[in-house]
Amino acid sequence: MLDRRVLRLRYDTPREWVDLVEANLVAFLQDHAANEHRVSRAALTLAVQHPERVELVRALIDVSIEELEHFKQVHGYLEARGAGLGRDHPDPYMRTLRKRIADSDREVWLLHRLVLFAIVEFRGYERFALLGEHLSDPDLASDYRELARSEARHYSLYLRLARTYFDDARVDALLDRFLDLEAETIRALPLEPSLH
Repeated sequence: MLDRRVLRLRYDTPREWVDLVEANLVAFLQDHAANEHRVSRAALTLAVQHPERVELVRALIDVSIEELEHFKQVHGYLEARGAGLGRDHPDPYMRTLRKRIADSDREVWLLHRLVLFAIVEFRGYERFALLGEHLSDPDLASDYRELARSEARHYSLYLRLARTYFDDARVDALLDRFLDLEAETIRALPLEPSLH
């Protein structure tokens, strides 16, 4: 699925997280849908903010559409369980990570976004892969294995775009720093039936 040597998260989601998701599946699916909506919007916003970067624009339009398709898919899971979308509450994981992104310089802001989004997509890959391996519903587990593959593609894409527009050494240094920040952030959050 993905060469895990390329990136190693510095905090592994405990197996108990899957148990929380199973026990609170509707709440998890509502949070998952909200996250798919957010990442679709974020990809499209990044594309619109950098119209001069044609490769980035094309790639992120495709990501935005795919994430919106995932939103629709998760909405279908909710409807099948007699539930609807939940309220979209701020995500403390993303809020904390975004506070640490420099935004005064347009180029630095872009680099930070691309690297951060790569790590966030990889976290999604890790968690969806856990669901694909451990959920008791075989159909839902299969769907999450497929969603994990999608997250892996998106992780690779964001990192490739970062390396397209910025020096490898600079990307690697930021990746190292943000991996520490991501681990520190997620470790400090309570374990909940949410994507992050």
